[in-house]
Amino acid sequence: MLLLLPNLLAALGSYTRKRQLGRIDNHDPRQQVLQLDSRGQRLYAAQQNAWEALLLFSGSVLLAHLAGLDLASLKIASIVFIASRLLHPLAYVYGWASLRSALMLVAWLCCIYIVTSGLLAL
Repeated sequence: MLLLLPNLLAALGSYTRKRQLGRIDNHDPRQQVLQLDSRGQRLYAAQQNAWEALLLFSGSVLLAHLAGLDLASLKIASIVFIASRLLHPLAYVYGWASLRSALMLVAWLCCIYIVTSGLLAL
């Protein structure tokens, strides 16, 4: 699900651009995003943030794996990370800034836990 999230948000963003602006500008999509209302711009930002979070989580788990850590020991941290990242776009799109920041913090703490566990296993 986490792998599909940025693509799902991209599809919703395309739908939003088509609905709000009448067309999807594939020639200069980032410039077109600036023409969206604030919710549409936040949807785009949520998509970008989802890609960034995916890379952070993937790198954290890879480090733990390469350190020889039993990945089953990271199950709770991984589930909490995924849950917070699935809720994050909703908070982002609806402008719930404090909840969005709290969800991002939870996700970061999960990654810090995973990386720290991996480093301690070396």
